Amino acid sequence: MRRRTFASSPELDQLLGSVVLEHIPLPGHASVPERSPAADAAPAPRPAARASAPAQPVPVRACATPFAGSLRGLRTLRGRVNLNPRGFGFILSEEGDSYFLRASRARALLTGDVVEFAASESAVEGKEACSILSVKREPGTMLCEVKDGDIGQYLVPDEPCFLTLVMSTTQMKLRDGDVVSVAVPAYCGAPSVRAVYVAVLRNLGQRSREGFDLDYARARYGFHEAMPGLLGKEALASAKLDTMETSDAWSAHAGTPFVTIDGESTRDLDDAVYARRLDGGGYEVQVAIADVSWYVRHDTGLDAWAGRRCTSLYLPGCVVPMLPESLSTDRCSLMPDVPRRAVIMTLQLDALAQVCSSSLQRGVITSAARLSYGQVAAFMSGRNIRFAQPVEASLVALGEVYALLSAQRDAAGRLDFDDPEPTLVQEGGSWRIRWEARNDAHRLVEELMLLANRTAATMLVERYGAGLFRHQPPPDADSWRELRDWAQGEDQELPEAPSMRALAGLATAFGNSDAQAAAALRIRTAMQPARYVVQSQDIPGGHFSLSMNWYTHFTSPIRRYADLLVHRLLLAPEGTQFTAGEWEKLAAQVAQCSERSHAARLAERMVWDRLKLAGFMKDTLAGAPVRARVVRATARGLRVVIQGWQCSGWLSGDVLREQGFQYVDDVWVGTAGSGSRVLAEGTSALVSWRELSRERPAYPELQLALVTEAN
Repeated sequence: MRRRTFASSPELDQLLGSVVLEHIPLPGHASVPERSPAADAAPAPRPAARASAPAQPVPVRACATPFAGSLRGLRTLRGRVNLNPRGFGFILSEEGDSYFLRASRARALLTGDVVEFAASESAVEGKEACSILSVKREPGTMLCEVKDGDIGQYLVPDEPCFLTLVMSTTQMKLRDGDVVSVAVPAYCGAPSVRAVYVAVLRNLGQRSREGFDLDYARARYGFHEAMPGLLGKEALASAKLDTMETSDAWSAHAGTPFVTIDGESTRDLDDAVYARRLDGGGYEVQVAIADVSWYVRHDTGLDAWAGRRCTSLYLPGCVVPMLPESLSTDRCSLMPDVPRRAVIMTLQLDALAQVCSSSLQRGVITSAARLSYGQVAAFMSGRNIRFAQPVEASLVALGEVYALLSAQRDAAGRLDFDDPEPTLVQEGGSWRIRWEARNDAHRLVEELMLLANRTAATMLVERYGAGLFRHQPPPDADSWRELRDWAQGEDQELPEAPSMRALAGLATAFGNSDAQAAAALRIRTAMQPARYVVQSQDIPGGHFSLSMNWYTHFTSPIRRYADLLVHRLLLAPEGTQFTAGEWEKLAAQVAQCSERSHAARLAERMVWDRLKLAGFMKDTLAGAPVRARVVRATARGLRVVIQGWQCSGWLSGDVLREQGFQYVDDVWVGTAGSGSRVLAEGTSALVSWRELSRERPAYPELQLALVTEAN
């Protein structure tokens, strides 16, 4: 088979930077055997995969660090690769530092590769990976678009990739423009620009077909696998074990008027709530959570599946459940007027809603009503909506508890970025996006779930001196210093150590909307992500944004595997203790929960971004002025978010310069003819859309221009 090769050049760098690929590791996926290539010396040709004869297996070498010459004065580190479409990349080290990866070294790697590398650091050049010593690549998948070429079909990857892909012979009939998922083999050894032989797993079809974006997001983020039919049978069998106990402990909550408060379309009802005033002052609050661990037993097929998926995925018009629907929307769902197993947390609160005592037990409840957020918000605001008297009494008490809990969080420092949430509604046979703002009912449920999660974390610490927690560290030293410097430039002071109270004050310190938006962007940038951890009480934990010393996830076991694990810890027989090995196994599982939770958020965001972009373009004529806000300013241009649609657009540096702007000191400054404006992060601007760029088909980009505003 004839292949074209290129000599290294800036033009090649530009060509390679225009195509993309990401390698998604899939633990346990069988490797696709490699064919031994003829040579390893030539630079990578155009990232394309040609059809070939079936690949012949070759032995996989053990990982080893090859000789790389003198590394004196350099540090040897391990890290994970992330490539950029423009040809270069970065390596995130195990210590959390980011090292620049030049295009010449990035060509032999895929995003997700774990590498050993020699690193340098200087005040001028910053942190850089100077040499790649070894590569470890897990088997996984990537998404590519099929193209018809002069001598056969080839693949154009959807994510950054600068290696040649060679497609093994497939029985599938592939058309030009089809998007396919391909299997990537494992690799372990020295960095190599040899061709990678891949096998087509499935054909997603044309990008224009109805339902493509849903299937693409599922495949892109690892939610494509269909639930095995045997799991549904196992779920039905577990439900048949559901002989209700008649003991006092199980029936103690039978007459309590619990209610569920959820969205109108929600079917997997995890939680129900109840509250009452106490005669001596204070409140009793009960939070009932679906008893999923009763049905999903440890080391069963159901448990293994749930432990792999880790979360339900909620896409517009489509739910990919973690558990079979016979459990998630039926037997485990706390539907009204039917008895359901639940784990009930009972909290005694004082008059200021501080927890005086708490207990946890299994029981059977019957929800008195299925209420929506809109109904409860209307009741809380005094509108003419009525429920049964016991339900109304509970809602009044719940509202009072919510007000007290909310005041506690305000005092500790709270950031509320209540952006409207998009929902998909059907109107006259067609689907449209409707934006819904959070109301007091949403916040009431949020405060009650935060209270229950915080209490569950405290129970873990008291029982084991350790546990499974949701941990968010404070901003790191560099991020906090940058935020302090920015605040000082805006005549605001922040303390030396990160403080939620100080951040809450900064977020509301500005009367000008542009300055307030800029502060919100800076604060969000400084914050670190939360993740699941297993740790002892001797190790600093806590959740910075919530100002809580210990926090976990307990309230959504139907849709989150981490919550199911917390239930098992809390409901284990009295006296149960875990070995160091068992804690380590749990730590590995919660790392999977963190990764899958993040993947689900990205998948949901991808589909919603496509829908919002399509809706905006359908409703807004090209050239029509719309209001947008700058969220990022670089020398290449401005990233903006269009207000009212929350979809992203790009103002390129070339367009800005044509309109009389120059990039100076991290902002774009207009000349007198362009209104002498300064466009910085947080600035509001009037823009119009020009075209939709499909240079990267998987990531269509809305191209914008500035609209001159009247003084």
